Amino acid sequence: MREPVLSTELMKRYRQELQLRGYAKRTIKTYACCLRQYTRWLRPLVPKEAPRDMPRSFLIHLVELGASRSLVDQQISALKFLYVELYGWASEELDVPRPKRRKTLPIVPTREEVLQLANALTNRKHRAAVLLAYGSGLRVGELVALDVGDVDLDELLVRVRAGKGGKDRNTVLSDTLVPEVAWLGNGRAMFAPLVPNAQGGRWSARSMQYAMARACKRAGLKKRVTPHSLRHAFATHLLEGGTDLRVIQVLLGHAKIETTTRYTHVVNPSRVRVVSPL
Repeated sequence: MREPVLSTELMKRYRQELQLRGYAKRTIKTYACCLRQYTRWLRPLVPKEAPRDMPRSFLIHLVELGASRSLVDQQISALKFLYVELYGWASEELDVPRPKRRKTLPIVPTREEVLQLANALTNRKHRAAVLLAYGSGLRVGELVALDVGDVDLDELLVRVRAGKGGKDRNTVLSDTLVPEVAWLGNGRAMFAPLVPNAQGGRWSARSMQYAMARACKRAGLKKRVTPHSLRHAFATHLLEGGTDLRVIQVLLGHAKIETTTRYTHVVNPSRVRVVSPL
């Protein structure tokens, strides 16, 4: 069933406004899905003519259906952009409390487990990519977006362009990975994907997740190690090695130090280089 013209026009404007404000492509896609769900629930009304209590009623409806905390949180953000940014509502009119986050500790593989997983990968390119994600603390989307020219082998730097929040940053490159990264980019243009797929395009995040899942089984790991687990391991192992928390915050690209401090709860105390004052 085709959407009404009004809904199509609204969606076009909504996407354009998000793009003008520099939102990431993935965020725009998520917000657009949220808006479609809301407009379907709202029919035959249209969002601009909806009563002021309607967005809250929709969110309550989602909670009653058992929607996840993250989905409700995304819907709140999407509706706030629609009504506050596009329709000019006062922000207080959409002062909806966000669902409380569960305070769960991240799964952090040991360095030995990361190497065990990497060695279980039969494809050299995949192995290099996994070690690069771990050694530089990259999000999976950041890793697959890297171009050959984004890695400086002389300065041991990885340039992350338009990371989360559209921000650029530099992170470290392990000197032990220089031969593998040089092999990845050998003979290819600076703007070519650093980690290409079989057709020469970009390796996808899903392909990396699938490759790692198979390697976990092959290696006999009891932990479920995902691409994001490698990022957790990067931060935790740096902290255990004595790296300052503020430095780790910059390397990870966290906007708030509170996001980085959660790694203090998962470090192994026996590995932290802290000397007792006694």
